[in-house]
Order: sequence, then structure tokens, then C-alpha cells
Amino acid sequence: MSFRSLLRVAIFFTGVWAAIIVALSLLGEPFLFFPSDSNTALFPPLYRYETLRLTFFSLFAYFSLQQVFAPEKKYSAAQIVTITLFFLGYIGAIKIIPDGHLGKETGVLVAIILVAAVFYFGSQPRIKKIFGRR
Repeated sequence: MSFRSLLRVAIFFTGVWAAIIVALSLLGEPFLFFPSDSNTALFPPLYRYETLRLTFFSLFAYFSLQQVFAPEKKYSAAQIVTITLFFLGYIGAIKIIPDGHLGKETGVLVAIILVAAVFYFGSQPRIKKIFGRR
């Protein structure tokens, strides 16, 4: 087994590990958790930290598995930002709605989804032709 193959196997297993962490956390059984109890008054609140943590692990799982199964795929900066914002929006909605914080966080979620949509549609080739250099 070559060194490159060994690295691909390691990347695959760390991606699967990250996906398991996200799945367990979204199902309510956090595998890794913050060392803080719910009585601590944090700003930003703990559910926002949890959302960022799960977004990071989701991105790690997505890109590591993408590297293993489709290493030839290349991403632009706008695509990476879009994927990040969509993960942040989806995980934020999944974590915030059941906890009853939707009323306070609706503006943040809508802003994240709108910015992600602008990046997504702005990175399309036909849009780039309109706003690109001539």
C-alpha cells in the first residue's frame, strides 16, 4: 500500500468519524460536547457554538469524502462559501427550531440563507458572463 493510499484511507475514516459526530449530535446524543452546563450565561448562547461546531464537522465530512471519492472535482471560493453557508443554515435550523429559539434567530437564519443564495446564483457561469470582464 502506497503512502497516498494510506492517506486516502485516513481521510475516509476521519470523514466518516465527523459524519457520525454530526449525526449523533443532531439526533440528540452529542458525542463531543462543550464543557459548559446549561446554566452558564454565555454570549453568544451555547446553541450557536453547537451550530458552528456541527457546521465545521459537516464541512470536514463533506470535503474529506469528496476528496476520497471525487478527487478531480475543483471548487471555486464562491462554491466553498455557499456550501459553508448552506450547512450553517440547515444545521442552525435543525438545532434552533426544536430548542424554541426560532423567534430570536429568524433574522440570522434568513440572512444566512439569502447570502448563500446570492453566492450560489452569482457563481453560475451564465451570471459570471453578465458581470464578468468583457
